[in-house]
Amino acid sequence: RCFMKEGKTVAKCVIGIDLGGTSAVGAVATLSGEILATETIPTPQEGGIAILKALLELVAKLSKGRELQALGLGVPGMHDLEKGICVFSGNINWYQVPVIDYFQKKLKGIPVYLDNDAQVAALGELHYGAARGYRNFIYVAVGTGIGAGIYIDGKVPRGSSGIAGELGHMVMLPAGLPCTCGGQGCLETLASATALAREGQLEASKDEASLLHELAAKNDGKVTAKMVSQAYDRGDRAARQAFERSMGWLGVGLASYVNIFNPALLVIGGGVSLAGEKVLRLVREKIDKHALQVSRENVMVTTSALKDKAGMYGALALALAGEPEDQWKYD
Repeated sequence: RCFMKEGKTVAKCVIGIDLGGTSAVGAVATLSGEILATETIPTPQEGGIAILKALLELVAKLSKGRELQALGLGVPGMHDLEKGICVFSGNINWYQVPVIDYFQKKLKGIPVYLDNDAQVAALGELHYGAARGYRNFIYVAVGTGIGAGIYIDGKVPRGSSGIAGELGHMVMLPAGLPCTCGGQGCLETLASATALAREGQLEASKDEASLLHELAAKNDGKVTAKMVSQAYDRGDRAARQAFERSMGWLGVGLASYVNIFNPALLVIGGGVSLAGEKVLRLVREKIDKHALQVSRENVMVTTSALKDKAGMYGALALALAGEPEDQWKYD
């Protein structure tokens, strides 16, 4: 686990990075999985090469003084895993980005592993969190967008193009709001943290006497998803309207997933999961109302044991064990 370099003992390490639409969380760990340090940086909003450069700088910072052995990346969007390319990611403005090739050239051949961010977060739950021991579970990441990591009968369903499980782009309202994917009315437009903030903004503007309006006024008039949750906890009517509308849509979407995949466990993660029990209550209500009886009676719904760090833990697991498909072999 250590080696000599120019007369000094240098520890070997791996790095895992969970890339999101607003921030990227990186962690460096020993080869036994012990986390040594973590770092969070904002995601460059211009997308493209700017994000790759920022991630490379993050890798350099985390690995300083250590010998990097592997890098694991959880990236939102649709990927060609054989070629190591991000085919499309609306939330970070990526299209046909050669992620693996970029890092391997910069890191001089060090192994780099890539997978969808929600699948990577599901991997974190499988190894370290609420899904340990489960053969059938779904992890749902609710943040800037919505993604799902699916684990059925001990393996991941990839689909013919490798992009199966795009829960966030399940169409709920065909004539609804535009989505980053180019479609309209996707679940992501109704139930993500971005959607929750938008609905909160709407309700705050309609009720100037509300706590939510007051909180927005202190933030240059902008409402965040966190504000909506905080105002909800303090009994604010405007916040309750926004929260229950958005999370109600989340529950409807998840009821469909419960019907389709019949999981034993449904884990809600991402930033919105930090709202805790009030999210679970609304989701469970919709599942009880819309899911098939046998399916709803055999699924447990919970929030992530790793909170909003499941992606980081999953990226480390990816780096430690190698190729994505090797990660998903149930034993």
